[in-house]
Amino acid sequence: MKYSELPSVITSLFASGASSSAVTDIPDTQASSGDGRVSWELGYPPETMIARSAGGVPPYGQDANGIGKKLSQYIQALQAGNIPKWTQDFANAIGGYPSGALAADPSTVGVFWVSTADDNTTQPGANGASWQNLFTGYVKKSGDTSTGTQYSSGWFWGGYNAGWGGSTTSGGLRWTVCGVAFGNPGGDASPKYAGNFCVSDVLNDGGANDSGINMRGYDSTGALYNWFFAWNGKVTTPGGVLAFESDLLAYFSAASNSSNTTLTNLQGCNWSSSATNSYVQVTGGGISLAVPTVAYTSKQVSDEATLRKEADAALQNQINTKIECSDGNKLIAFQISSVSYVEGGTYIEFPDDGFSDVPVSVVSTTNADADMDTMTFNWSKSGFYINIPSQTNSQGHPVSIMAVGPA
Repeated sequence: MKYSELPSVITSLFASGASSSAVTDIPDTQASSGDGRVSWELGYPPETMIARSAGGVPPYGQDANGIGKKLSQYIQALQAGNIPKWTQDFANAIGGYPSGALAADPSTVGVFWVSTADDNTTQPGANGASWQNLFTGYVKKSGDTSTGTQYSSGWFWGGYNAGWGGSTTSGGLRWTVCGVAFGNPGGDASPKYAGNFCVSDVLNDGGANDSGINMRGYDSTGALYNWFFAWNGKVTTPGGVLAFESDLLAYFSAASNSSNTTLTNLQGCNWSSSATNSYVQVTGGGISLAVPTVAYTSKQVSDEATLRKEADAALQNQINTKIECSDGNKLIAFQISSVSYVEGGTYIEFPDDGFSDVPVSVVSTTNADADMDTMTFNWSKSGFYINIPSQTNSQGHPVSIMAVGPA
């Protein structure tokens, strides 16, 4: 069948020009049995099918007009694009909608449902109902969402012809009002965890660092951060303008007396191969400095570790070897590099874990003009307090300690 073979639409209803008395509103069932009147249940009843001489009743022309008018009303409604609304009474009357049947939502205009089961008497939109929205899998122009991977054979347009926001003064920043937006899972009026792409431009200055593609992002507090990918090739982040290799080459110059060629990719930048004096000379832009290389830095770290070991060994040498004594005692002798006056005394710990109990003697001596101006007190198995008078030649001189106590 061809489209051109379709019948023309009904523009005038059947019997639309007849008087009301000439058109019957056909009931579902016959009102009075045997009266010859038409109903949707019986159609033309049996009494209209027999001769009047045998007790028959002739059909009524009003009923014929009523049938034609009702049928033409529904045909015209379908031709006008109408899809009947779902009703529970109709569903019950026909034993349920068949699978694939289409029904309009009973309360919301523009919402349509497709039955997913035969004998379907459930209500569309109800929990567990055997209906599916006609537009499932489609995205509306506004207010709807999509899931899954989206494909397009052409451009995705975002904010097309949407206009500009921002300054209209020469030198001011402007940007496209509707770029491509993403994020904002909470749907906050003040966006959070969101971002967008747009075109920005400093009016009358296309070479500015802010003229180009602008990526904007909002953190969890709603604070805005901007990245600019400028027409002039610069990239600006919230931390500042990024430097490219081409930006840095002008700041390097060759160091003298170099035989190393491993940095030739830096256009003549040379360095001393000696680990004790290894650097790259950086000049230009009002600066001149020697940047230590990895070799030099590594040597400094190594030297520092050696010095620490030597200092630890020297400290250990200040502690004299303990001397074992008779009667279960031992002697610990060591030297304190210096002692100064401190009110209340200075606490000193015994080396080698001290004694097993309170020592029997702790003697201190100093070589400051052969003075004996130090004193010890409050002995314990772990240490003791030492002090000197505030006015004495012993200030700041080494003090020797000899202590005897339980091993």
